[in-house]
Amino acid sequence: MDEKSIGIILSMRQWNRLAQEELNNDDSYVLQYAKAGDELNFDVLFINIEGLLVNERKGNAIMIKDEEIVLLGFVDIPSIIYNPTNYHRKKNNRTIFKLAQQTGVTLINEKNNIKNKHFLELIATHPKLKDINLIAENQIPTSFSFYVLGQKDCHHQWTTPIIYAKNNDQVLTFKEAYLLLTGDYQMQEETQEYLYEVSHRILEIIHYYYPRIYEIGLQFVGMETGEIRIHSTCPILTIVKDISYSNKKVAGRILRWPIDLAKEIRELKNDDKTLQTYSGETEATVHVSSGELHDNNITPFIRKSSQLFENVWVKFKVFQDHEMKMKLSNRITESWREQPEFVKFGVNEQPCHFVNYEDAIPLRHNSFQNPIELFVSDTLVESMHLPVDLVYQIQFSERKAIIGPTIGLLLGEKNHVYHLDYMEKFNDRFGEFHRYGGVTIAFSARSVDWEKRIAYGMIYDPVKKHWRYDSTPIPSTIYRRNFHQKKDNIRQLVDITNNNLFNSYHFKKSDLYLLKNTPEIKHHLPATFLLNNMEELIDFLIENKKIILKPVSLSRGRGIFILELNDETEGFSLYDYRNMTKVQHRLKDKEGLQVLLKEFGIFKQEYIFQTYIPLLKVNNRALDVRVVMQKYNKGKWQCTGIECRVAREDEDLTNIARGGEAMTLETVIKKTSQGLSYSLVYRNIVNLCQRFCLIMDQRNEHFSEFGIDIALDEVGFPWILEANIYPSFKGFKKLDYDKYLKIRNQPMFYAVQIQGFQILDEDAFGNTLHFQERAYL
Repeated sequence: MDEKSIGIILSMRQWNRLAQEELNNDDSYVLQYAKAGDELNFDVLFINIEGLLVNERKGNAIMIKDEEIVLLGFVDIPSIIYNPTNYHRKKNNRTIFKLAQQTGVTLINEKNNIKNKHFLELIATHPKLKDINLIAENQIPTSFSFYVLGQKDCHHQWTTPIIYAKNNDQVLTFKEAYLLLTGDYQMQEETQEYLYEVSHRILEIIHYYYPRIYEIGLQFVGMETGEIRIHSTCPILTIVKDISYSNKKVAGRILRWPIDLAKEIRELKNDDKTLQTYSGETEATVHVSSGELHDNNITPFIRKSSQLFENVWVKFKVFQDHEMKMKLSNRITESWREQPEFVKFGVNEQPCHFVNYEDAIPLRHNSFQNPIELFVSDTLVESMHLPVDLVYQIQFSERKAIIGPTIGLLLGEKNHVYHLDYMEKFNDRFGEFHRYGGVTIAFSARSVDWEKRIAYGMIYDPVKKHWRYDSTPIPSTIYRRNFHQKKDNIRQLVDITNNNLFNSYHFKKSDLYLLKNTPEIKHHLPATFLLNNMEELIDFLIENKKIILKPVSLSRGRGIFILELNDETEGFSLYDYRNMTKVQHRLKDKEGLQVLLKEFGIFKQEYIFQTYIPLLKVNNRALDVRVVMQKYNKGKWQCTGIECRVAREDEDLTNIARGGEAMTLETVIKKTSQGLSYSLVYRNIVNLCQRFCLIMDQRNEHFSEFGIDIALDEVGFPWILEANIYPSFKGFKKLDYDKYLKIRNQPMFYAVQIQGFQILDEDAFGNTLHFQERAYL
């Protein structure tokens, strides 16, 4: 059944009405889906959203066969599912979202509408849409609304099959409404073309943020001035309902569209299966159309060997061919003794025909600035989502041509907040891009086509030094830059990249607490406890006199309180550091303290409390140490930066954001009055941080970077206060900008190294490739 079937999800009420043959006028479109299925020889299964068992791939289904309702019960759901409904219940939306994450399932429409706040933010902040006028707060639109429907094909190309208007509830043609609104006959066609043009720009951007939206309505409103402005999106069924009464023929075409799309997707999948079964011809002549690249010199690969591993800098040029094909210079192939059979880009690989041709291009000065030109077919470019205007390395290993490096910056789930302007803050990570090349794409897990393993997002253009919207396969290595993602998505990316998603786990303060009995570091951890009840907190305070409370999920000094016993009077002093100024609360008893803590919401969050460590001071200013630990290969850590953060006078918190000052460790140690040895303090700090990082590597996660906060007590003994997986480098930026840039670059170098690609040495001047076992500082 699955080969020629599509599942259409209905609400429980609608599904029940269909099962009982009690469809009302608003439900009549359901019959159109069944009719289209009959015409295209496709089985249409109507599935109850409430009876959809996603993990089991089962659903409670109905078919309409020969105008008869057939109750199928629970059946295997088809691999292509269409969702025409805009659900309001969170439970149903979670079901749809979970279905979208299933491997092997193509979901047409994860969403049918976009929240207006998010949609208007997207319009307002996206550079390509900034010229589109929004409705100002003091503007009141007229009763005229204009609707444009967007529908996307299996190649992600948008069409806009209809534009119409409404005046209150009356459906009108665009021309009728525009003339009623403006009385202007001359501008009608021009305005309609403008709406189409604007709609296509909006739809293209929607595709990158919400790639599983295949159809959506755009609603514009008419202003008193006659101007038409964007207002919101609207669900497909809103448009179907409007059109069904005024133009049944157009409505029929719109309702047939998902069945046509399912057929296209099915044919595309079958073509992919055919490609995947192709094993390549190892010793056959490869036929190339005449006139291309001196084809009389093209020869097949005929020699054999067991292993092949080379790196060459390349840039691609596209030629027309219906096959997956790559043409290589004999300067690249002359030392090879094995024919590649597959091309790999990111996590995707496909069979490919390889041919070589003769030229006299020397490889001696091959580099990012001087790449070899390779020729690839347009079929390969389209199938592999290969941006051809970038410079790559290509290596040949284990019968594969591997194009890379491919690096992902994983953003959060709220993909509507990520746009080209937002990405500018990442630009300083690419000052050394010419040393490794390839493609870097920033994307959200919500913008991934999981079935095809394609990421939609923004790629960095190193020549123009800006970002643009594009797509690539899911990258081979992913640098996680946000920790607000669904765990299932992270685990899926970890599996797909073979554990090359680094910073895979959000290490929190509570995780540090769990290391309290680890022999290698336990003597360097202040006594720490999870805040569960007041009694434990008060007992700990009485024992230690002064303690600190920290939220588990926040960093950079946010949400911190210091609590101490009053020396001269009974009661407590609670110092509130949640805002930029310190606020002291004096409380007579623990009951008053408990009331205040509840008022602050501390018991509703996850908090820890720990010993307050009397910090080493410089001129009566407390200080702590930020240590940056970064990987330069798997299992190998290096300290790439140390800064001291010195608090304002009589302040307890040292954060730069709270007015603290960045200093070098050497400067601070020399200014203390304790006569400490800088080299000994430095060695103790780095050794402790190395031990911590090696302990982290024993976990079944992939860490690559920590900002470890170290407290030095009054005798210079190091204590681990926090370990941040998403550290800030503000102090380094002020203290040593070159060091700051090198710290920012190191995760990119690491991403290149673990893929096996090479990095041009700074001293190589583009002539030699070097792969070194160190951090690239």
